[in-house]
Amino acid sequence: MPCLEVIVDTVEDAFAAEKGGATRISILSHYPSTGVTPSYGMVARIREIIKIPVVVLICPHTRCYVPSEEDLVTSLYDIEAFRKLGINDFLMGFIDQTNNLNIPIIEKIKTEFDDIYLHSRILWEYSRDIENTIETTIRLGFLSMRASGNGALNSLTYDDNSTTIKNLLRIKEIAKDRIEILLTGGISETNLEKIIRKTNILNLQIGRGVRTPNNSYSPVDPSKVAMIRSKQMSLYEEICIQN
Repeated sequence: MPCLEVIVDTVEDAFAAEKGGATRISILSHYPSTGVTPSYGMVARIREIIKIPVVVLICPHTRCYVPSEEDLVTSLYDIEAFRKLGINDFLMGFIDQTNNLNIPIIEKIKTEFDDIYLHSRILWEYSRDIENTIETTIRLGFLSMRASGNGALNSLTYDDNSTTIKNLLRIKEIAKDRIEILLTGGISETNLEKIIRKTNILNLQIGRGVRTPNNSYSPVDPSKVAMIRSKQMSLYEEICIQN
């Protein structure tokens, strides 16, 4: 079954996402500012009322894509706190000064916590060597990665952009089903069918596309989640029959 992961930054968003049919939620704070680590209280409350799986963003502040040693220490404290809530899945996008995956930071986190599951944010797409980055992501044990096929975060609209489709197909070819790939970055009910048909990538991470109005400041709309899920499942059934 395909994954529909909805980005949430409030308890109400989480409830709306589940009500609409999301299969997983990605929890963060300050979504309009690209997102930072959510509060312990918000995650605790979501865990109380939501039954679907959750993944929690680890990003101490909006300037820490290239993390300092103090950012690492802060991240370790946050992970330890969330683990006490039964959270074991974490979304990360730490890079180094050359825009590649920050291997030392990830390895330190994995050494500290050998029972957590890592999921990759879209930021790695800034890498100049996508093949090496994907291989490194898989080698480090990440379970999933989010891909827009575009190096400019939040700018993708999935129109007739042959470069975008080419990049997504290349990412899929390199990954070879060794890691879950989620389409992200501007997906909505209107462009969903086109991008899935062109790539056969069915897993989705959606933020603005399930909000009313369609912007990062608005709340999650369960009716939009339901529309996306319905179309996603129809395409899934069609593709399964064809294959």
